[in-house]
Amino acid sequence: MTSPNYISYKDSVARVVQKDGLYYRFILNDYKTEYDHLMQSGLYEKLHAKGLLISHSEIENEADAFTLSPAAQLKLYKILKPEQIAFQGYPFEWSYTQWNKAIIAYLQINQIALSYGMILKDATPYNFYMTEGRAVLLDTSSFEFFKEGAKWNAYMQFCSEFLSPLSLMHYNGQRWSRITRSHLRGLPLNFVSRQLPLKSWFNVNTLLHIHLHAKFAHKNGVSPSKNSNGFSLEKLKSLMGMMLSNIQNWKSAYQFEKHWSTYYKNDIESEYYLKHKQQFINKWLTQLKPASVLDVGANTGKFSFIAANYSNKVIALESDDLCVDEIEKQIQQKGLNNVYAIVMDLVDTTSNLGALNKELSSIYTRTNSIMVMALALVHHLHISNQLSFAQIAEMFSLFSSKYLIVEFIPITDNKVQLLIQDKKMDLRDYREEHFTKALSNWFNVKEKYVLGDSQRKLFLLEKK
Repeated sequence: MTSPNYISYKDSVARVVQKDGLYYRFILNDYKTEYDHLMQSGLYEKLHAKGLLISHSEIENEADAFTLSPAAQLKLYKILKPEQIAFQGYPFEWSYTQWNKAIIAYLQINQIALSYGMILKDATPYNFYMTEGRAVLLDTSSFEFFKEGAKWNAYMQFCSEFLSPLSLMHYNGQRWSRITRSHLRGLPLNFVSRQLPLKSWFNVNTLLHIHLHAKFAHKNGVSPSKNSNGFSLEKLKSLMGMMLSNIQNWKSAYQFEKHWSTYYKNDIESEYYLKHKQQFINKWLTQLKPASVLDVGANTGKFSFIAANYSNKVIALESDDLCVDEIEKQIQQKGLNNVYAIVMDLVDTTSNLGALNKELSSIYTRTNSIMVMALALVHHLHISNQLSFAQIAEMFSLFSSKYLIVEFIPITDNKVQLLIQDKKMDLRDYREEHFTKALSNWFNVKEKYVLGDSQRKLFLLEKK
């Protein structure tokens, strides 16, 4: 069955269509010349070989399978079946490292494309996904011809949607990524300019492409186009090269908060406890071999990477951006194509967003997995975030389609005692029996074990 897709409604020359759970891209006749040039000039092969552009195959003689009207068939030039994306995190769910990779990939793609007489007509981070530690362009129909002396049409979009969020993160901290969730079409440059510190005026990228634009717009009521007189090919390549060089030096976001990236070095209960927990999780993963695993509260991905040995897809959700940066680093180093990581606060999750609330999908839709792992997490959700056990159990049921591995840490545990210091909370219900009762509304307990030399317990549950 073919269903409408709300992702590509703004594209006048192509359509993304979903049929029987698979995504296809329709190339319309209006894009024939550009598409043929992309494929025949060697540009597609070059970008794909460098891991910058999604691969696709052309589907022959299958227009009838999509139940298109005669008028729609007349407009259709090609049907593409792109490589299917196992998981897509959205930019406001990315860590700083992931943002940095995406903007670098965007500039690199343009530099290469210009050598083939083309350029990207869009500059939105939503055209990228993360895999194997790389940012990859998924929009095959985003290329247009570049003519000598022409404007860079996507320039202002680049400043607003790409450069502004990265600049805010670099100078003011990772949390600024979240603001893009409420500005899906980019940030106003005058707003961004006011948030950036004085030292950003001494950086060529932020000075030329954010501050001066904002200053001009404030005085004249309009936003100028830096390239109003157009570019020669070499000048545009030079401009992008300078941007790229500058951004590559932005190694990290500004940090001002405590982070959990050293948890397994400094805060682990004991080595025996950790070893025992690994043994049970390896045992259950070996027995069940879940095709997909969601690791909520993944920290630096220790158990996500264990799950990757048994599963086709592992998604790591973690609220600490430095931890996600560390996971992303390991994905790249190991060349893994089945592990994905995003920044996600479990009490401030992504809902359906965009046009008709169908353009972007909720986190529960995108991450629903056969197995969910929630390790050393429940006490944080209950005590720090004040979620009831009933709410926590319901959350796990929305994420899981079959299995749940969850750890319960009793109130007598040293780490829980540290967490409840100076908190005026009634914790009389913080008991294992109350937690398992809440879980019983959604799951059946299959196995449970005490972990090592601790009082912590690990449960394997199956959904009812």
